[in-house]
Amino acid sequence: MKKHSHLVPSVALLTQLLLPLFFLFSCTQEETTLGLDFQDPNTLYHGTRATAPLSAWTFADDSLSTVGYAAGVFGNATYPGLANVEAVLYSQISIANTTGIALGDEVVIDSVVMTLVLDSLYPALPDSTVRPLHIIVRQLAEPIQSDSNYRASNSIADGDATLFDGTVNYSYGTDSLRLRLSPAAHDILKQTCSRDDFLQRTKGLSLRLAPDAQTLVTVNLSATATRITMHYHTAASENLKYNFIINNGAIQFMHYAHDYSSSPLSPLNANATDSLDGTSRLYLLPLGGTKARLNVQPFLDTFRVNHPTATIHYAELLLPTAPEADTSRAVRITALKRLASGSSTYVTDANVLSNPYTYTGFDGYYHNDKGYYRLRVTQHLQELLREGKDYGTELIVDARRSTAFPAVINGTADPNPIRIEFIYTE
Repeated sequence: MKKHSHLVPSVALLTQLLLPLFFLFSCTQEETTLGLDFQDPNTLYHGTRATAPLSAWTFADDSLSTVGYAAGVFGNATYPGLANVEAVLYSQISIANTTGIALGDEVVIDSVVMTLVLDSLYPALPDSTVRPLHIIVRQLAEPIQSDSNYRASNSIADGDATLFDGTVNYSYGTDSLRLRLSPAAHDILKQTCSRDDFLQRTKGLSLRLAPDAQTLVTVNLSATATRITMHYHTAASENLKYNFIINNGAIQFMHYAHDYSSSPLSPLNANATDSLDGTSRLYLLPLGGTKARLNVQPFLDTFRVNHPTATIHYAELLLPTAPEADTSRAVRITALKRLASGSSTYVTDANVLSNPYTYTGFDGYYHNDKGYYRLRVTQHLQELLREGKDYGTELIVDARRSTAFPAVINGTADPNPIRIEFIYTE
């Protein structure tokens, strides 16, 4: 009994001694990661804080390929004080059956309906708003070539057939538009031929809004429901239908045209290769509009001499929006690194899928409470310091081929300028 009575207090005492240590280590481990998802990465690093001065310019966004994307834009609008833009969406009319199509004389067409699944409208609409859209759809004068890399400057002439010319009402929150095509579409679609012959015979279509619509419509081309449906019957069967492809199972491209008259960008009307000094403002217009180019070469030359062993621990590019910026602003801005060859690639930090130092909201998204976009450029700045040469860092509106929303950024001489803030040690 004595042996048993001495054993129990010993175990109890040991438990009392170890239990606090268990909770201490457990709590410490929990606290090391608690809240990091919400913490600004700028606060996680120690070292010397500095700001890299920038030079900046606005350029025309030339040579923009518009083929093969999941969204397409048509319509026209005004970016207040900056530009008028017109967008035309061109698409093949294709079929899913690779062997061909057989719609013979026995087929009687009841109706042909085009469905367009929508991503967004610009300008953005408030709740309960209804907007009439005068849509024009025409057959093309020549086929869209499947092996061509069409760009924003390309276009194809319209043919004689008008497939739709009328007004449909768009209500806030509507996810699609349905257009009943004219009888001109019946003869175009009712074919018996191979798939390649069908593409050549139908040629394709153009989709636009009537002049002065002041709306840009973004169509979801990855949606299967974006298509043309022919409803028909025969003597033997009723309520038949055939779906033609105008989503990204076919070839589409967009034509974009900008007019910068009577705006700060007017020099680009006369000379598209011109550039605009960025000390006051930088203009990022999507749809083949404009982009910005930054350069830190003078900073690199000085910093590398004075701090030859410096290591960059954190760097962020801050893009404060100008007071006159459109409230229907771009969701995100991204950056490209120019190379000696003249080509460009996304900055290293933009590779968020494989980068372990990813913090949601710090990769070019707009912060409404702070009034700026912010991009992490830690590895990018370290690369520039190592290479000693900056061929330019370009800023573009993310998804600029399909989003209609612009951004106006404070220039390098503004009291709240565009800038790179960074932390380093040596």
